[in-house]
Amino acid sequence: MNINRMFVVAVVGAVCFATKDVRIIITNSFIKPEKTLSDFTVVGNSDNATLIQVMDTAVAEGQLTYESTHWVPWGEHIETLNGNHANRSKHEFFEILHNNGSGDFVSSKHGASFLVIRGNHTILFRLRSWDDFIHNT
Repeated sequence: MNINRMFVVAVVGAVCFATKDVRIIITNSFIKPEKTLSDFTVVGNSDNATLIQVMDTAVAEGQLTYESTHWVPWGEHIETLNGNHANRSKHEFFEILHNNGSGDFVSSKHGASFLVIRGNHTILFRLRSWDDFIHNT
């Protein structure tokens, strides 16, 4: 009986403390070939962390600085990453791409505050222009 109770506690403990690592890459698509501006990993994130929570952890660790604006209904719109600014007057933005732990990147349909990171992920912030995005997607 005590053995069964210990097993349940061990399983619940493992589920409660599951963490994941998130790799964040920041690139500039205006520089050809595309230039990587930053590349780092944020370790030990909670299992259902949003991207903005992972970013806040990276800020606390000194790996990231950012500025954002909340856009309804999409969530946080990232405007500056590690000193790299998306110029709205030039229709620039940071596209958020993620790979869900697989090899294929997909563009997020949500802002950083609504994108839930499940499992180990790689996030790619790509500085680009709306004009290019609309014509090439």
